[in-house]
Amino acid sequence: MLKLLVPALAFSTLLASVSPGEALAQSTPQPSSVRSPASVPDENTLSRLVWSTMIALDNANRTENYSVLYSLGSLRFKQRNPPAQLMQNFSSLRQNRVDLGRTILSPPTYYIPPAILSDGSLRLRGGFDYRLKSVRFDLIYTNEGGGWRINALSIVETDASAPK
Repeated sequence: MLKLLVPALAFSTLLASVSPGEALAQSTPQPSSVRSPASVPDENTLSRLVWSTMIALDNANRTENYSVLYSLGSLRFKQRNPPAQLMQNFSSLRQNRVDLGRTILSPPTYYIPPAILSDGSLRLRGGFDYRLKSVRFDLIYTNEGGGWRINALSIVETDASAPK
């Protein structure tokens, strides 16, 4: 089953339908802390953002220590997702021993083009398609303090044949 990240501003009614076991951690950017860049970052930067997020979550799941993933978040993300909440949000990935580390072996495929949203945040939605299973992601980053910080993330392993 594909679980999607749901941006709070656009799909707030869908948030209530997310069950506790789904891999979802989300926040809404604060207008005062958002710095809108002029354009989508280059391909190398986009890949680095995806890979570093995947590795942070993979390490968190392996060690059951979500403090680094938490530290990579925006201020708003941290307010809504303390490490214990992140542990709960990603429990199904951890329990199913999903290997997110393998995602650094190939470039991400974007199912929708990377885009700067109206609030200045960066949305990356795509996956890593393998023969039987895919790792799908929907990531939103906020530019805070001169760098991209995780503002919302959804990561799930699903059948490769599942709709994108």
